[in-house]
Amino acid sequence: MLTIIMPILGFVLLFIELILLIVSSQAIGFAVVMAEIVLSVFAGLSLMRFAGRTAFQPAQLIGVFLHGLGSGFSMKEPIQQLLFGSLLLIIPGFVTDILGIVFIARFFLQRGSTPQSAKDPESIDVEFDVRDDNETE
Repeated sequence: MLTIIMPILGFVLLFIELILLIVSSQAIGFAVVMAEIVLSVFAGLSLMRFAGRTAFQPAQLIGVFLHGLGSGFSMKEPIQQLLFGSLLLIIPGFVTDILGIVFIARFFLQRGSTPQSAKDPESIDVEFDVRDDNETE
């Protein structure tokens, strides 16, 4: 059932994005719409670079769009929300930009509200440097 619905939803999203781009370019101007597209792509690429590629392989993001959320991609890790949101910013269109901003905002809101060591409440996160006494600075 999900394999039938996902391509239809993708087509509907593409159709809505195309209509919104045409209508908005007629209303506010083609140059403004193109500037928004370029800026959102730049922001998405910058955020994706910020997040790094250590969370998972970039091919998993493509698998989300091709095979749906059942392709081994889970939104449990906050870094994956940031990567997914930045990928949505890279895709041109207003709806995908709004969805991308929602995922990115969720990442930054969760990051500020939950401690880094939330997995183990009895652990303490400590950073330290090891220096050699004989080392000259």
